Amino acid sequence: MGIILQNEWRNRSIFAAIILMLISLFISRAFLSVSLFLFLAVTIIGRDIFSQFARFFRSPLLVGMSFLFFIPLISGLWSSNVQAWISVSRIKLPFLLLPLAFAGNWQLQEKQWKIIANIFLLLVTMGCCWSLWQYFQNMEVINRDYLRAQTLPAPLGNDHVRFSWLVSIAVACGILLICTTRNKVTKSLIALSLLLWVVYLHILSARTGLVLTYFFFLCFALYLARQRKRFFFIILAALVVIPLASWWLFPSLQNRVKYIVYDFSFLKSNKDLPGTSDANRLISLKAGWYILRENPLGAGAGDIRDEMNKWYAVHVPGIGEADKLFPSSEWVVYGDIAGWPGIFLFTVIMIVPLFVKRIRHRFFWIMLGVMGVGSSLVETTLEIQFGIFIYCFTILWWWKWFKLQKE
Repeated sequence: MGIILQNEWRNRSIFAAIILMLISLFISRAFLSVSLFLFLAVTIIGRDIFSQFARFFRSPLLVGMSFLFFIPLISGLWSSNVQAWISVSRIKLPFLLLPLAFAGNWQLQEKQWKIIANIFLLLVTMGCCWSLWQYFQNMEVINRDYLRAQTLPAPLGNDHVRFSWLVSIAVACGILLICTTRNKVTKSLIALSLLLWVVYLHILSARTGLVLTYFFFLCFALYLARQRKRFFFIILAALVVIPLASWWLFPSLQNRVKYIVYDFSFLKSNKDLPGTSDANRLISLKAGWYILRENPLGAGAGDIRDEMNKWYAVHVPGIGEADKLFPSSEWVVYGDIAGWPGIFLFTVIMIVPLFVKRIRHRFFWIMLGVMGVGSSLVETTLEIQFGIFIYCFTILWWWKWFKLQKE
């Protein structure tokens, strides 16, 4: 009886800690760190700690994700800037701690997982509403700012790239709940929220979220093609109608496209124009590839920034400090950390989730993994706290939720 009560108390604590982490994501980095350590405390501390480590090492997904921490950590052996190396290792620590926490011999009820999903969708909806409120307060000014590569205020510390990625995950999660929930009221509320998220992504006009969302809908249409052909054609029609309607309805999207065309004109003529969005990304990739060529086994996590600054000083001396971006691709970042072996390991780590066995809702699971890959191709999504948490938590959350239990 005591063991049953202890397990029940632990599961309730884990349930509460997960909800607290989700809320903290939208409050501040400090609250997120505190809630993360509370979650670790209730999932790791216990008498079965050794069996928890054994389960961790038996899971390719968990071990693979932890290597996103160990690769920068081991690179300290050839990093000369120790302080920067320590900072990078500290930021990447959740790649080790969260997999250890989810390796525990605990499991929430299906009802609890769905409550967590609904709270996640509610928080994303509230974040979108707050951002839209800021937009409608200064619509004309913000629309003009889109011609200068600026966007409307967004949650997560005004990180429009990672928030748009989070909204695209909410779209996939919302569709999943609509497909698996019988309650018509809940389905209707999620459908209304889904409409809001799609509208918001077009107003925000962050390419990461928009591309991932359209890609998800296209794959979902193909997924439904054999089962429900009527829905297949409806979704395909929507993929054509929605962009056209959005172009006429949302000035922010128009101005964003105009700016991208303007920016692309310089790239097309092989002229870098420091200060513009795409040019800064392209320049950062050039710098990153240069570091990789000069250091086939990597420069070390602590030395990337120093090496980038040296390259900028020689090749783009007039660029401002704010425009000196990290290499705008996680593949290049891990290549600069650990060279070509780092790129190979990072590739393996990112595709491991696609081959996880014994898991329900496989289509949605694969789409979540693909979204993680897509968000890392041309963005440094895994170099700051919010991006690391979003990737780690959503992958591990769905893995624990969807995992088929052995008889």
